[in-house]
Amino acid sequence: MAVEQFAADVARKLHFNIDDNIMRLVARLGGKIVTGTTGPEDEESGSLIAASLNEFTIFLSPLTSSERDRFTIAHELGHLLMHLPVVKKRNSKAIMRATRYVDERSPQQQRAEWEANWFAAALLMPADIFKAEMLFGFSHLKARFQVSGAAINARAKSLGVNL
Repeated sequence: MAVEQFAADVARKLHFNIDDNIMRLVARLGGKIVTGTTGPEDEESGSLIAASLNEFTIFLSPLTSSERDRFTIAHELGHLLMHLPVVKKRNSKAIMRATRYVDERSPQQQRAEWEANWFAAALLMPADIFKAEMLFGFSHLKARFQVSGAAINARAKSLGVNL
């Protein structure tokens, strides 16, 4: 629940609403979005390279939809806002690289990926709005939140609701 609240706090502090363009949010924060890859680990997904909270690049795959990209951008912002401060606390000169590759032997990496997913879902699909909008059906939810069907299904499952 801490991640859910953190996402709500970020949205409020940054004046980000579910209808807002997330690419503009990245630009306001000082980041860049490029289509491409940081290496073989993220050819079919997104990744992040961050020197600071206002100097970062999010890489998007050229193989994904705009709905998937919206979630990916929010996911990478989750890594930036939740995990970069931890990295910088250990080493102020560190540059963080986050990809979809997760070492299955690393509980820390698994948790970081789970947290970034939860952050993205909570930022883009706040629980109260999601539950209220469910009445209008699956297609409405996809259009309302501008995310993929997979993201809608995962959010419903995480909230313990049936579509």
